Amino acid sequence: YDYDGPKAASLEGGCQSVTWQPYQPSEWAAVHDSSYKQLSTMGYWVDADKGFTFSSTDDAFVCQKKNHFQVTVHIGMTGTPKYVETLLGLKPIQKYVLKIFGVKVRAAFEVYAPSESKADLGAWTFCSNGVQLPADQITKVTLGRLHFSETTANNMRKKGKPNPDQRYFMLVVGLYAVFQNQEYLLVASVSEKVVVRASNPGQFESDSDALWQRGHAPETTVCHGRVGINTDAPDEALVVCGNLKVMGRVMHPSDSRAKQNIQEVNTTEQLRRIAQMRLVEYDYKSEFASKMGIDCPHQTGIIAQEVRSVLPTAVKEVGDVICDNGEKIENFLMVDNEHIFMENVGAVKELCKLTNNLETRIEELESWNKRLLKLKRMGSLTSTASGKSTISKYSRTGSLLPPKRSIPVKYKSCSSKKDQSCSAQRIFRATVIILIAVMAFCAMTIATLYMLSLHEKEEEDVRGPTYSNPVSLPTTTKAMTLSPHSTLAANSTSTLVTTTEAFTGPPEVNFCHILPCDKIYCCPQQLPSTGTFASKQMQRKYARKSRRARLLLGEGYLQFCKSFIILSFFIIGTGVNTTVGSMKILENDQTLDNHYCSKGLQCGSGNYSYVIPVSKYMPLNLRITLEMNTTEALIVYLCKAAPGKACFPAISGRHKRDTSQEMTQGFQHQWTLPVASMYESTYHFRVVVPDLASCETDPYYSGIFFTDYYFYFYRHCD
Repeated sequence: YDYDGPKAASLEGGCQSVTWQPYQPSEWAAVHDSSYKQLSTMGYWVDADKGFTFSSTDDAFVCQKKNHFQVTVHIGMTGTPKYVETLLGLKPIQKYVLKIFGVKVRAAFEVYAPSESKADLGAWTFCSNGVQLPADQITKVTLGRLHFSETTANNMRKKGKPNPDQRYFMLVVGLYAVFQNQEYLLVASVSEKVVVRASNPGQFESDSDALWQRGHAPETTVCHGRVGINTDAPDEALVVCGNLKVMGRVMHPSDSRAKQNIQEVNTTEQLRRIAQMRLVEYDYKSEFASKMGIDCPHQTGIIAQEVRSVLPTAVKEVGDVICDNGEKIENFLMVDNEHIFMENVGAVKELCKLTNNLETRIEELESWNKRLLKLKRMGSLTSTASGKSTISKYSRTGSLLPPKRSIPVKYKSCSSKKDQSCSAQRIFRATVIILIAVMAFCAMTIATLYMLSLHEKEEEDVRGPTYSNPVSLPTTTKAMTLSPHSTLAANSTSTLVTTTEAFTGPPEVNFCHILPCDKIYCCPQQLPSTGTFASKQMQRKYARKSRRARLLLGEGYLQFCKSFIILSFFIIGTGVNTTVGSMKILENDQTLDNHYCSKGLQCGSGNYSYVIPVSKYMPLNLRITLEMNTTEALIVYLCKAAPGKACFPAISGRHKRDTSQEMTQGFQHQWTLPVASMYESTYHFRVVVPDLASCETDPYYSGIFFTDYYFYFYRHCD
C-alpha cells in the first residue's frame, strides 16, 4: 500500500465522479475498547482517483480492461478498538485488512478479485495486506495499479447504440478485523454501476466526440449531456466555476399554458421574510476562490444558512466541495437568487399597499384639519366683528387724535367705487350679530329648562317614584318595552297591542343562505309578558323634562330654537352633516333603512330608532358586524349597550365585558355586536362632530352637534 500523506489530498482537486454507497451495513460488526465500551462507527469514505470516464451514451462509467485504476480510502478511527463483536462474543483484534473486489449487478453473489500490476509488469491477483489505524486520526490508504480481470458481458454496441442486455460491475472496498484467520467486516462501500471493456479502438467510437454534434440550424452545436467549465463534475446542464458575462437577456419560461395550480401569494409574508434576511459583506477564502475561479473575493450578499431558516425552497445542496488545500466542505449550499428576486417583488407590492394606506390616512387627517380650521374660524368671527365696530367708534369720536390718511382714503374709495360691496359686508355683519344673539337667548332658555328639570327631580325623589306606561313593540311572541334616550318619551302613553298574526314587518336578520336553518335557538315556550330594554327612571326623567318644556314655552318653541341654531351654523359656514349615509349588516350584506323604523318611535330630526328582528334560527355563538358609513369625517360613540334578557344567564355577564370598544372615527365605522346570544338587546350610538359633543352632551343639542341612533334587536319567535 502507498501512503502519500498530505500531498495526495489535492489529487485532481478532489472532484470525483464515481459515487459510493454503504455496502451491507446490517453485517457490520461493532468494536469495543479495552473497557468493553462500544465505540461509534468509524468514518469511512472512498474515492475513485483514476481509470474511470463517464460515457453519456452508456449513462455509466467506463473502465478499459488493460488500463489500471486507483482507489483511495479515508478511515477515521475514534478511540482505540481492542475487541470485535462476534456471534461468539467479543474477540480481540489482531490486525486490520483492506479488501477490494467486484460483484455483478444482476448476480451479487458472484465475486471476483481484481489483479494488481507489479514492478516487473506482471499481473497478479490482488491480495489484502494489513493496515495500521492509529487512534483518533484519519488514515489515508491508496490502492493503485489495479486492473479488472474480466470485462462485462454484452458490451458491444449495435448501430452505435448500447446493447439492451449490457451487464455492469460494482466495486466493493471493505475494512475487516482479523482474529485467528477469521475476518469480520467492520465497514464497506460499494460503487455505482461500471462498464468494463477491452481496449479495442476500432470497436468503440470516442465517447467524447459523441457529446458534441452539429445542430440542424447553421452554425449551431449541440451537446447531449452536462457541460462543466473549470470543473470536471458538473451536476447541472451547465456549471461555470468563474465569472460569466451575458451581453443579452436571460429568459425564463412563464407561459400560463404550461403551468397549473396557479395561486396568488401572500405579499405580507413575503415582506416579512425579506425583512428577516440579513445583507452582509464578506470575503471568500483564498483556497475556495482559487478553486472556483473567483477573482474578486470581496462581495456583498446573503448567507445560505440564514436564508434556509427563512426560505428553505431557495437553498439547495450541491454535494461536497474540496478546496485547493484539501479542505472538504460537505453538503455545499447554493442560493437561488431568482427565487429571492421574486420575493422582493412581492415585498415591494406590499410596501405599495402600505404606502397607499398611509396616503389615505393623510388625506383623512387633512380633511379633519380643514374641519378644525372651520371651527376656529367660527370662534374668531365674533371677536372680529366686535373689534371692527370698536375701531370705527373710536375713529368717529376720537377728534383729539391726529387724523390718519389711510382710513379716509379707504372709506372714500369704498363709497365711490364699491358701495354695493360695503353694504353687503355691513348686512352680513349685522346678520351674524343677530344670529349670535338669538343663539345666546336659546341657550339661556335651554339652560333654564334644564335647571327646572333638576329641581323637579329633587321634589319627586322626596315624594317617591311614579311609573309611566312603557312603549311596546309589535312582535308575535312578546311585547318589548323600549325607552331610548329622548324619542320614546313623547309617545310614552301609547301602547301597541300584541297580535298573534303572521309577522309582516321588515326582513329579519338571518343567515339561512349560509347556515342550515333547521334548529330554533333562544325561543322558550313560556315568555314573560314584557321585556324592558332600559330603566323606567330614564322614561320618567325625560317625561318630566318634556312636560316642563311644554308648560313653560311649549314643544314648538324648543323645536324652533333647535332649527334656528342649525340654520345659524349653516349660514356661518360651519354646519356638518352628522347623519349616517348608509347602514348594513356586514356578514349577510343586509341594508338597514327606514323600513325598520317603528310607528311609535322617532326617525328624524337628530334622533333615529330602529327595531330589528333576529331570526330564531340564528345560532347563539354568532356575532354580527354593524357598518355605518358617513359622508363627513365624524366620531361615533357607543354611549350605551343594554344586553337585556340573555338566552342563558352565563352569557349576559360575558357580553358586558365584550363591549370594550367606545368610539370609531373616519368615514367607515364597524361595530361587532353579540346580539345572537340575547333574546333582546339595545344599543345607543351617537354620531358627533369632533371636539363639539360626546355621550355626556345634553340631548337638546341633537341634530346640531350630533345625531343619536338607537338599535333594538329582539328574537322573532313564531
